[in-house]
Amino acid sequence: MLVKICHILLAICAVSSAQSRIKDLADVQGVSATQLVGYGLVVGLMGTGDGSNATATIQSTANLLRNMGLEIDSRQLRTRNVASVIVTADLPAFAKPGQKLDVRASSMGDARSLTGGVLLMAPLKSPDGDIYALAQGPVGTGGAISQSMGGSSLQQNQGATGVLPGGAIVQRENLAVRLDEGPLRLVLHEPDFSSAQAMVDALNKEFGDKSAIAEDAATVRFLGKDPQTGRASLVAKIENIRFVPQRIARVVINERTGTIVAGSDVRISEIAVTQGSLTIRVDPTWSTSQPNALSQGVTKTVANAQIKTEEQKSQMQVLPANTSVGDLAKTLNALGVTPRDMVAILQAIQKSGALQAELVLM
Repeated sequence: MLVKICHILLAICAVSSAQSRIKDLADVQGVSATQLVGYGLVVGLMGTGDGSNATATIQSTANLLRNMGLEIDSRQLRTRNVASVIVTADLPAFAKPGQKLDVRASSMGDARSLTGGVLLMAPLKSPDGDIYALAQGPVGTGGAISQSMGGSSLQQNQGATGVLPGGAIVQRENLAVRLDEGPLRLVLHEPDFSSAQAMVDALNKEFGDKSAIAEDAATVRFLGKDPQTGRASLVAKIENIRFVPQRIARVVINERTGTIVAGSDVRISEIAVTQGSLTIRVDPTWSTSQPNALSQGVTKTVANAQIKTEEQKSQMQVLPANTSVGDLAKTLNALGVTPRDMVAILQAIQKSGALQAELVLM
C-alpha cells in the first residue's frame, strides 16, 4: 500500500485586461427575466414514476380524470407510470405572446426517472400569481437510464430532472418591465468604483461631457435625452460602447478539483519558498503459521507489515517582489513541484501576507 502525503491539484490561467462592451458587463436597470414556476404531471413512464405513497400524484391524477368527465376512485389508482413535477422557466423581459420558452421539470416525489415521459399542460405563474406561460411536451433527460430487477438496480445519469426545449408558450407580456419609464440606469454585474467611473468616461467621450454619472459602485445613470428614434435605439448604441473594466486582484481555488484561476494583476511580495513531500510505503510480507502437533489448531496466513518512509530533498527558492502567479508557477515547475503542491504553497503565501490579492475558496 502506498500513501502519498501531498496537497491539491492546480491549474493557473492568466487573464489580461482588455476593452469590453458595456452589454457584457452591465444590464439596464429594471430589464431582467422573470422566474416562473408551476406544477404538473409527467405521464407515459415505464414503471419509474411515483409509488403508491405519493398522495399528491394520486390526487392530481384523479382530479385530471374528473375534469375529463371520468369519475375514478383514487384508492384504485396505480401511478407507477405517472410522476408529479415542479416546472420552472425564465420569462425574458420583453417576451411576447406566442413565443416559446425552455422549461425544466423536476420530480417532487419518489420517481426514479422521467425518461420517455410527456408533461401534460402545466400553467406557469410569476410571483404575482398570474399565469404567463403554458408548458407541455416530451421530457428529455439526456439519455438517463434507471432499471431494477430482482433487488438489483442500474442507474446512469440523473433522470429525476429533465428539460423541454421550447416546451412552453408565452400567454401574456410582462407589463411590469418597461424601457421608456424613469431615468436610464446601467447596473454593473460586479460592483466596482473604478469600473463604474471607467464606464462613465466612455459614455462621456461618446455623448459629450456630463452625459453620465456614477451614482455608486454598481450604478451608472445616463443623463442625456432620448433620441427621436426612441430609447431602444439609444440602449443599442450604449451597450456596444467599449471600456476597460478594473478587476479585483483575485485568486480562486477549488479544493475539490484542485483548480486555481488567477488574474494577471495578481502580485506576490518577496518571499522564500521551499517544498517537500513525504511518502509512506507499507509492504506486507506473508508467512504461514503452523499449529503444534496434536493441538487441534488451524493453519493461518499472517501478514507482517514493513513500513518505509521517503522524504524528498527540496531547495529554497527566493522570489523577488512583484512576482506574478505565472512566474511563481514557472519557478516551482522548474523545481519539480507537483501541481497539487502549488495550491498549498499559494495558501501558505496568502497566510504570510505576501499575496497581494483576495483568496477565494470554493
